[in-house]
Amino acid sequence: MKKILDFFSNNRIRKKLISYSIITTLIMGVGLLFTYNNAKMLATGMDAIFLNNKYLSDISNNVTNIHGVLESFLSTNHSDSLRDYYKYSSELRMTAETISKRHVEADSGLLLKDIGNMIITYLDSTDAAVNSKRGRDIEGYISHYTDASEIFEYINININKLTLDQFDENTKDYTMISGRVNLIQALNLFIIIGIIVFNFIFIIRMTFKITEPIISLSNAANQISKGNLEIQQVTVHSDDEIGIMAKAFNRMAESIKQQMKAIKEAAELEAKYKEQEMQYLLMKNHLREAELQALQSQINPHFIFNTLNAGAQLAMFEDADRTYHFIQCFSDLFRYNLRSLDTPVTLRNEIENINNYITLLKVRYTDRIIYHQEVDESVTEVQMPCMILQPLIENAFIHGISSLESGGTIILRAKRENGDIVIEIEDNGVGMQPEKIRQILSDAEEDISDRDVSTGHTTGIGTKNVIKRLNNFFNTQDMVAITSRQPGGTTVSIKIPENKTVIEKECYHAEDNGCG
Repeated sequence: MKKILDFFSNNRIRKKLISYSIITTLIMGVGLLFTYNNAKMLATGMDAIFLNNKYLSDISNNVTNIHGVLESFLSTNHSDSLRDYYKYSSELRMTAETISKRHVEADSGLLLKDIGNMIITYLDSTDAAVNSKRGRDIEGYISHYTDASEIFEYINININKLTLDQFDENTKDYTMISGRVNLIQALNLFIIIGIIVFNFIFIIRMTFKITEPIISLSNAANQISKGNLEIQQVTVHSDDEIGIMAKAFNRMAESIKQQMKAIKEAAELEAKYKEQEMQYLLMKNHLREAELQALQSQINPHFIFNTLNAGAQLAMFEDADRTYHFIQCFSDLFRYNLRSLDTPVTLRNEIENINNYITLLKVRYTDRIIYHQEVDESVTEVQMPCMILQPLIENAFIHGISSLESGGTIILRAKRENGDIVIEIEDNGVGMQPEKIRQILSDAEEDISDRDVSTGHTTGIGTKNVIKRLNNFFNTQDMVAITSRQPGGTTVSIKIPENKTVIEKECYHAEDNGCG
């Protein structure tokens, strides 16, 4: 009970609306119940009138049917007429016996009871006439038929009289019910008019009382939404929820005003920070471009020295043709290293550059290195970034098999697999630590200071740089996979999806426009 009282005391508008709904519903319910009760009485009276009339009509029709069947049997002696007679007479006798046993006091009831007795007498006479006819007693069935006909006339006369008497009684009942109906209609009209007037007055009063402060709040909120925070506080002379909402709105407006001021100050600071950040990113971008150009143009002096020294030894001990071939391979390799990294090349170009590089290595290391190619010619025209395979081959040699005395093997594979192009570089060297693999494949930036430029690299381009340029060129991720066994070697796999094998040259390096 306490919860109910608290509910109404804390929700005054709801209490008013619920009270109005309950009162209106009760008034309408009483009027509808009154109307329903009287309508039910009217329907019951009308049903009784209809049933009485139908009951008398059925009795009259049954008596007439039996008399017709009796005449048919007496005139034709047909078995069908006799069967129908017994059927109808049995049903009519049961009805007559039921009527004669009724305990009634009204005149109409006594007359109906007399009719029941006359029907029993009439059936006794018809049964005697039928039996005489079947016994070929002509005088007997004529006499009984005559008696039955006289009783039949009396029955019809009394039924008509009873019908007229009941009609008079039903007319009185109908007049009384009709008067009640008129009273009900007048009362219903009064109730409807009263409810309409009550609703009209209440709705207008409640509408003005509720909507007036709401309109004030709406106008104030509209001004705030347009940026006008210098508005007057909304004044509501009400102690219900609308008043509470107005006070909360005023506090909220003041809070918004203070917060907007703080946000404006924060936005100014953020704009300055963004400007500094953009300058930093621009400088970082220029630095990376300079770094890439530096890496492109850098050729390790140690590598050049060893290579030229080997060429000099060949020129001393062998014919000039081999020296020429050696120097030509070195020249092609050097020229390829100086190509712009922004220009796409074909896989065939990359493989030719690798062949030049391997030729130089074999001259220098003889049998310490074994190189195989397993290339599907149908995939060699796919375009890709420049200087992708050479850094990976160098890593396989320098970090994989250079420490082996002999039998170091590097295999380059290029094939089509499930519609995609797969390039694999496999060595049988010392393998790679799992932590190192995770570091190479991670998204962290590569630190130039960590590179070892004294180990014989020709380009200074690291594996992370290769991976990033592949991702940028084909505009996709996870193209490179590395598997390794210690010892046992390392396999680097590059998977070019089927839908990425045709690349427009102008899309290269367009990282921000979705090309590729």
